Amino acid sequence: MNWFRNSESLWGRVPIAVAGGLLLATSFPSFNFGVGAFIGVFLTLIAINRMTFFKSFFVGFIGGFAFYGLVLIWLTTYLGPIPWAALTIIEALIFGLGCAIISVVWRWFNSMKNRSLANALTAVAIGAIYTGREYVAGHFPFGGLPWARLGLSQVDNPLAKWAWAIDIAGLSWLIVSVSALITIKFLHPLPQGFGLRARFQNWGSATIALLLTALVPLGIGLIKPEPSGTLRVAAVQGNANAGLFADNPPGSILDKHLTVAKELVSSGGADGVELMVWPENSSDLDPITMVEPNLKITNFVNEELKAPLLFGNKTFRGSDFYNEVDLWLPEKGIADWYDKKRPVPFGEYVPYRSFFMALAPSMIGLIGWDMSPGVRDGIFEVKDNVEVGSLICFEVTIDELNYDLIDSGAQALMIQTNSSDFGRSVQGVQLAAISRMRAIETGRTVVSISTVGVSGIYAPDGSVMQELESFKPDYMVEDIELHKGKTPAMIFGRYIEPLAFGIAIALFLLAVASTLLGKRRAK
Repeated sequence: MNWFRNSESLWGRVPIAVAGGLLLATSFPSFNFGVGAFIGVFLTLIAINRMTFFKSFFVGFIGGFAFYGLVLIWLTTYLGPIPWAALTIIEALIFGLGCAIISVVWRWFNSMKNRSLANALTAVAIGAIYTGREYVAGHFPFGGLPWARLGLSQVDNPLAKWAWAIDIAGLSWLIVSVSALITIKFLHPLPQGFGLRARFQNWGSATIALLLTALVPLGIGLIKPEPSGTLRVAAVQGNANAGLFADNPPGSILDKHLTVAKELVSSGGADGVELMVWPENSSDLDPITMVEPNLKITNFVNEELKAPLLFGNKTFRGSDFYNEVDLWLPEKGIADWYDKKRPVPFGEYVPYRSFFMALAPSMIGLIGWDMSPGVRDGIFEVKDNVEVGSLICFEVTIDELNYDLIDSGAQALMIQTNSSDFGRSVQGVQLAAISRMRAIETGRTVVSISTVGVSGIYAPDGSVMQELESFKPDYMVEDIELHKGKTPAMIFGRYIEPLAFGIAIALFLLAVASTLLGKRRAK
């Protein structure tokens, strides 16, 4: 145990960091080992304790590679191991940098004379740096990857309720701060000779912090925003392989969704439906510019559904190519549309195409046309005074887009996604979990519909109202709650990550300046 606390062996720390990274990953679906988030942070901090900047960076990089490598393993079903390895390395470098900054700031706080105050400040500071590191990873490079944020890992645990109050970023900060306080207490035990009472008192603050974090969500119910009625929604999963590189007969994906939708209507299950939702890329022929798909959708909406249809499409406008969602109304046709604002780099467009084409021409050449980012809002008025917001696939992970929809008056959220490229991997499970966390955070019902699954309808408290079996054509019909107003997370949450990032930078600069000044005085 003393070696575990005090050893400064670089290669002794590496396996600890790997174990920490893997345990962090197991807190996410589909492992769902929620306590792994706390143990993973604990081991990661043990691994970098008292390490220098560059040693902490190296150890953190190894732990970060283990973390992201396991969480993002589903990427290997898309284009094989090369994109997975490249993205994992980039994210691990950012993770390692965060660990290095934590190490520097931690050593600086250890020089403070007031031990109790230093422990609390250190724990909160470590939480801020980790959350600031998530902010960086979620924005850089090429728009970032806000996928594996620690606050997203707790969807099946009561801790998820914290997202209603302090946002997903605030939950990350809370988990890391509590874990850091436990780590600090572990690393500074009382000397031999102290009794159990003294040891219990020494652990008092960490124990109270952990109990409050775990027990507060158990004792409170989420206060929903102001109700504004209900909406009868039908969501259709066509079980179509709509992958970016799938080889399908033209129009077959549209036909599969039409077939399931018509079965629903003919069965009488669509009676009273006020909105039908299809997933991203559910029409593989553009009904805006092509006659045949236009007639198919128009006839279905006018003669059978007799209600608005919200579906995924891809279309050209001039030289720009968009991944979009279209709203088709009875007797009116297309009434509104939303172009995906954040196309996926190396999936829907290639940044610096000429550079990357020179590195991997066969792989980059598979993405024949770059999709353009949209500028229109994702708000659709589906009936009088009822507006829903739409996000396309990975956009559900992007905080700013969720804030924009709620600010613009979305009373429910439609997440329309295409998970075909990722087969039966955990990608769909993780995306559904993120949708559930968004339901809690926004206080809105979320309808998440995929081409192949996981598809589900999630209540504002994150509970599962309905879920469909994956890789099976099916549909859901539900009277969903509509809400206006904002949760505390929607009011204040947008400031948490930028604040954490600012605190992290300020603490790092102060720690470096103080260390340099101390060395100069000593000299």
